[in-house]
Amino acid sequence: MYVLLLSLLLVGIGGRPSVDTLVSPTLRAIPLNHGLRLDGRLAEPVWQQAPAATAFRQTEPVEGAEPTFPTAVRVLYGPDAIYIGAMLYDPEPHRIRRLLSRRDQFNQADWFAVAIDSYFDRKTAYVFAVNAAGVLADGILISTGSPRRRGEPDLSWDAVWEAAVAVVDSGWSVEIRIPYAMLRFPRADSMTWGIFFRRDIARLSEVDEWPFIPRAVRSAGTVAYFGHLTGLRGLHPGRNLQITPYLVSNGSRLQLRNGQIQSTLEADGGVDLKLGLSSNFILDLTLNPDFGQVEVDPAVLNLTAFETVFEERRPFFTEGTQIFRFSYGREGRLFYSRRIGANEPIIAAAKISGRSEGGLSLGLLGATTGADFQPRQHYLVGRLRQELGPYSTIGLMATGLFLSPRASGDLAYSLAGGTDWDLRFGGNTYRFGGHLSLSHRQQKQQPALTGWAMALRLERLQGVWTYGAGFDGFDDRFDVNDVGQLRRNDLQRIWARLGHQFNNYRPFGPFQRADAFMFTWHQRSYRDHVYLGSGFFLRAAALTRGFARIELRARGDYLWGGYDLYESRGMGPIYRPRTLMIGGSYETDTRRRTRLQPSLEAELDEAGGRRLNTGLELSWNARAWLDLTARLSFEQEQNLLRWASNETFARLPEGWAIGTRSTAPTRLSAEDFYLLAGSDPLEQLAARVSPYPGFEDRYYVAVFGLRDTRRLEFTLRSTLTFSPMLSVQSFAQLLLARGRYTDPALRLDKDTLLPFPAYPKQHEFVLNSFRVNVVLRWEYRPGSVLYLVWTQNRNTYDRPDPFQPDSWYQRLTFPEQLRDTFRLFPNNAFTVKLTYLIFS
Repeated sequence: MYVLLLSLLLVGIGGRPSVDTLVSPTLRAIPLNHGLRLDGRLAEPVWQQAPAATAFRQTEPVEGAEPTFPTAVRVLYGPDAIYIGAMLYDPEPHRIRRLLSRRDQFNQADWFAVAIDSYFDRKTAYVFAVNAAGVLADGILISTGSPRRRGEPDLSWDAVWEAAVAVVDSGWSVEIRIPYAMLRFPRADSMTWGIFFRRDIARLSEVDEWPFIPRAVRSAGTVAYFGHLTGLRGLHPGRNLQITPYLVSNGSRLQLRNGQIQSTLEADGGVDLKLGLSSNFILDLTLNPDFGQVEVDPAVLNLTAFETVFEERRPFFTEGTQIFRFSYGREGRLFYSRRIGANEPIIAAAKISGRSEGGLSLGLLGATTGADFQPRQHYLVGRLRQELGPYSTIGLMATGLFLSPRASGDLAYSLAGGTDWDLRFGGNTYRFGGHLSLSHRQQKQQPALTGWAMALRLERLQGVWTYGAGFDGFDDRFDVNDVGQLRRNDLQRIWARLGHQFNNYRPFGPFQRADAFMFTWHQRSYRDHVYLGSGFFLRAAALTRGFARIELRARGDYLWGGYDLYESRGMGPIYRPRTLMIGGSYETDTRRRTRLQPSLEAELDEAGGRRLNTGLELSWNARAWLDLTARLSFEQEQNLLRWASNETFARLPEGWAIGTRSTAPTRLSAEDFYLLAGSDPLEQLAARVSPYPGFEDRYYVAVFGLRDTRRLEFTLRSTLTFSPMLSVQSFAQLLLARGRYTDPALRLDKDTLLPFPAYPKQHEFVLNSFRVNVVLRWEYRPGSVLYLVWTQNRNTYDRPDPFQPDSWYQRLTFPEQLRDTFRLFPNNAFTVKLTYLIFS
């Protein structure tokens, strides 16, 4: 692998060091005094009167090359909508791929997309796409400047618009109608918008775009380099009023913990309202919302000290909420919408979002939760972001959780907030960014906790070489987890990154293109300055001339030793051995309807621990109306030194004893102890560790062991599409896992683990899970949808009696776990949901 990386680096050094200055081309729209009936054929004479955008260039597979086939796009604007007409020439129209899929699912078909920056803020754009079979996709494109999200739109935003396609002798053509009510722009006699067109030719793996934006500048934000749409005069933003009442019926049949079978049937209803307060600001209001997810979360095996973070899928919290993003990088975010409604149902929620003519973006969100329509928790989120020139921004954000007196728990209220900035200079080549945040948690019986966090970063975003360095800091009292999500605090980290596009992203040798990325860090704790280790991550990716994708990865952790603050689950830091991971993946020809993607990852540490993860994914466009994706993965861990439990030991008159439950001494009575046979290590423990506060003879310590695990996972996804508006999507996941901890040892301090062979407990677990989710979605009229949903769950997570000698880990096999899984009682749920959009 290192030979390949070195050869790529040597080739890359010869690439051009910079990109040419980009000049945004212009396209003039012409007025339309009447509406158009969309049929996709561009037969109306007015289309030929409009100037056409034709200077497309390839971005795939050969950046900057002339397109294989020409494309011509024209724009008209009428009294209440803008119209896009595209002629996509192709000398072999019978080879145009017309594959059906569900809305917002980009498949292996031929596609045409337009992105419109109607605010002309050079940061945000609305994306509308249609493929040759008439499938629609829409989303919002945000110029975050993140190297990992170059031109990827947020597809959770859904608008009400129309498109029609037609295959003709010279190729295929598209007509799109976008109501002004779906866009946001200020009132003005004359205006200019940003605009961008993209064409995908599936059988050639070719992407053609207007205007041409080199990859070397895309990490600085593609919207900043859109073309300019001129000629727009006398436009008036449409009145955006959408009322969507809904009815939902839920039926379930499940097994309770006592073994009884419970069947339920419920019906409910509510209403969603979207109202344009002005040309720039939108109010979203929902009463008695149905915030249940149509799609289920996958089962996961989480053996870390950190919570599992799931993607938000509820439309109210995904549509138009991009302004509420305030990121702490890998460590979390200031606002994590899945906190709302996690414990109690949502009674009502509202949000206001928009942007003033002076470039000030505003977002306000509020929600009230409580069982039986009794408000107990009130969430508030506010956001301001001011544009500074064409590329820079500075912002403020605040969150709050307020609990009513009837709410359980010790928390009275929680506040958090901060300021963030993204300052660009050098023609959008460089960025100085960062944030400063504060949190304050007021408890009913305990003192308040106030903490801070900050980040500084300086980066080069454009060019063949990109790089950056920064600092992230969190004090030990910073906590935003009531409304946000924070992986860990008590951290100080300095980091640096370096990226390179080999040969200026042009073909060389066997590759169409290749790039590499390196990230390195050094970190300590804030409170006690404990060294938390240094490491690196290295990735190299390439697309071959045969359109196969190759990726190689390497990661090193604790290169010069270091400690982990969290592995002991609150019992203090513990030394971690040096660790090295190497891995890679390969994907066959991306132009084919059948694609294979094997992957392999191996990890070793200096203490003898090892981990192996291997997977194989199959993607198959079986028919124009059927897509299948299957993935099989296997992971094995051996001899990984990890936390097993926190135990209470007591010195009794009869000798040493251990708590029958793994919990703190305050939760154990005198009868909750098991007398031990061997006590020599515990005498050493008593000499090194202080007794638990409030006790003279009880000690609370972390127990570590060598962890062995086996995990087998199979996932199947399918989409059966009858028309662009009617589809059935299914998801099935089988997860089988088991694990054990051997060679127990007691943590005496951060550097010392004391072997304890007389430890009587045996820590093992078995996870069996099978989940099925089938969703029929029928958009029977624009914006109005019928859902039929079936979900089945068979799940068990067993931890055997720690005092029993029988080892499940050694006795069980995957076939036996599979048998046990399908012997579990299936919990079934059926949902029918009908929405009807009233639009004016």
